[in-house]
Amino acid sequence: MAGVQSVVVASMAQKSVLPFLLFILTSPAQTQAAPPPASVKEGGFWSVQFENDVWGSGDDRFYSHGTEVSYLSLNPPEWLMNAGRLLPFFHTGDVSAVQFSVGQSIFTPEDTVASGLLRNDRPYAGWLYGSAELLSRYQDGPNHQVGNVLGITLGIVGPSARADQVQNGFHDLIGIDKPRGWQNQLKDEPGILLTYTRRSQYHHDLPGGLEFETAPHVVGALGNVYTYAGAGMMLRVGQGLRNDIAPPNISPGFPGVPYLRPSTGVNWYLFAGLEGRAVARDIFLDGNTFRDSHSVDKEPFVADVQVGFAFHYDSMRIAISNVWRSREFEGQAGHVQYGAINVSFFLPD
Repeated sequence: MAGVQSVVVASMAQKSVLPFLLFILTSPAQTQAAPPPASVKEGGFWSVQFENDVWGSGDDRFYSHGTEVSYLSLNPPEWLMNAGRLLPFFHTGDVSAVQFSVGQSIFTPEDTVASGLLRNDRPYAGWLYGSAELLSRYQDGPNHQVGNVLGITLGIVGPSARADQVQNGFHDLIGIDKPRGWQNQLKDEPGILLTYTRRSQYHHDLPGGLEFETAPHVVGALGNVYTYAGAGMMLRVGQGLRNDIAPPNISPGFPGVPYLRPSTGVNWYLFAGLEGRAVARDIFLDGNTFRDSHSVDKEPFVADVQVGFAFHYDSMRIAISNVWRSREFEGQAGHVQYGAINVSFFLPD
């Protein structure tokens, strides 16, 4: 059954999602976006993201854990925005922001009991990183917004990422067995990643005070850690959709940001999305770039499905979701499944 699910997800991505590449990359004429309240420019938005496979499949394997903390400011330096305007594909508008993130991702094989090298299983690996992103959004009609994000990520893969200490320490804390094969993890390698995301939001009013949104996107990444191109669609239904964009995810994953307009009362929505990626490089499967290391044969196409819900009150949002990811390497025993929890909030200066 797991094999059928992975094939279906990947097939949906190739046949239904990738055509959005041509659709999104066309550039409509710009008009100004509605400016955010002046109060939110006197502070910043924070996001704390936790992703773990135990909350999804209940197993400790493949993409085991991710943590990311982000800070977003609506007062980016003018020189940085001017630099963004020099790029023909980066469209600027009245709503601009800069975001900084730090995070760690942990990967393990399916078999975490064996201490020897598992040549046909996923390598042990850790990724410790920091990123900076330039964001801009403009209004293209009363019910259509367009946003894009340009980012750079720097970090380290290997023992210096301290993934083994973090995972083993947590397992000691909760009293469960530790993975035994971390001595086989990928070797130290500095990582660099350039990313670009372009996302449209189409709002539709429904009876009963409800709203519906369709949000297609395209994404690209280039670097020695990841190199891929992808496209996807997120659907949301609920209340107050114009007050935020979408909950963040750790890359590779669905685009989102911590930004929130203060709400009056409780807003809520359900969301579901599909993204497909053509993968040219994944260091966590391909192994180290310049040194011999454990590696497996990766799948050239990977697809994600995400389903979740979010509550938004005043200047805080809590989102809980589940992600299903198709097989990432040949011989993988089933698809990847993990849960995600995001808390985003505004803090004044």
